[in-house]
Amino acid sequence: MIILYVDDDPEDIEIFIEALKECHNSATCIVARNGREALNILQTEMLPDLIFLDINMPVINGRTILAEIRKDKKFNAIPVVMYSTTINAIEMEEYKQMGASHFMIKHNHFQDLCDALSEIVRIAK
Repeated sequence: MIILYVDDDPEDIEIFIEALKECHNSATCIVARNGREALNILQTEMLPDLIFLDINMPVINGRTILAEIRKDKKFNAIPVVMYSTTINAIEMEEYKQMGASHFMIKHNHFQDLCDALSEIVRIAK
């Protein structure tokens, strides 16, 4: 499984990769540190099986990236998980209408993150 993880926070990237190794060590994680980088990766590299997309980022935010991804038919089958410190019910509905598959709050505890990642990866298969 190939996962594209889009986030600008170095600590969050490190924790996400460690949790992914813990719960799904056969997954390959490609990291984009901003939205522009993510869109470039999607155009030039092998398509991921799953995308985790932080919402609040500089350069291009998660909402804009989601809209760009869903405009291109070759990305329509890729589940996109909106991944942020907070997501309210109104935002969740907006992202769902835009084509987000799942929503995940950034966890404060490593094991909670591992458990959530395991569940999302299981569903995405």
